[in-house]
Amino acid sequence: MDAWLTEAGWYPGRNVGEEADRAITAAVERYRSYGVEISPSGPALAFVQEHAFLRAVIDTAPENLAIFTPHLVFKGDAEEISELAADLGLQLFPVGYDTYDGSTLLIDGNGRFFLCHHTGAYYLGREKYEAMMSLMSSDMDDAENYFV
Repeated sequence: MDAWLTEAGWYPGRNVGEEADRAITAAVERYRSYGVEISPSGPALAFVQEHAFLRAVIDTAPENLAIFTPHLVFKGDAEEISELAADLGLQLFPVGYDTYDGSTLLIDGNGRFFLCHHTGAYYLGREKYEAMMSLMSSDMDDAENYFV
């Protein structure tokens, strides 16, 4: 996973600081414009500061990228993500998306990763490496198995 992320521009200790803060603020404002309040948890903030603006190729297909930046891909996603957060009993924050079908990568307050996809919500893993392996392999668990 480190090699995959390194190809995208990541390196140990990477921190994009103020640029990450601006991306977070823009995402919060965009979600708010659709009536959904979000804010980054500690784990989400740390992930964004370290990984923001990386563009990693998925499945060796140059047109299929994981873009690690807080973003609202489709306006309807704001409400879906809000509902998923309520079902999980924890806030979620968007930390990336894929360009193939616009799925949103999310982190909860405990540092777990989820994916909001047009086919449903999925659990990716309890930390970055597990989540990235699940994302790359499409080996995901239904998020409803983690509802409170």
